[in-house]
Amino acid sequence: MNSIPSMDRHIQQTNDRLLCIKQHLQNPANFQTAATELLDWCGDPRAFQRPFEQSLMGCLTVVSRVAAQQGFDLDLGYRLLAVCAANRDKFTPKSAGETPLLRPLRRVSRPRPPPVGRGPFDLV
Repeated sequence: MNSIPSMDRHIQQTNDRLLCIKQHLQNPANFQTAATELLDWCGDPRAFQRPFEQSLMGCLTVVSRVAAQQGFDLDLGYRLLAVCAANRDKFTPKSAGETPLLRPLRRVSRPRPPPVGRGPFDLV
């Protein structure tokens, strides 16, 4: 017979999965799948329960660090952070207030290259 109560086992399995997602979020080849899974998971209010907060914040930290980099998905990262920011009332005060991840978001965009045929020194 298993000595770990089922709720404790569920919490451990979920935190283990979040750790796996966090690792996948760091790789451009896996970012889309991992971020989509996390976005789907965050669509359920149970995702914001205290036992998962530290693991979720670890994932969000990675997303905020890499989403704007080449090979990642800025829009998907933004959507994920926006969903979590909208639920910041479910986080502990430390995570909700002191962490820039969950403060109101401003859309960040990548710098765009100049139009073809027009360099920075071309006269208009």
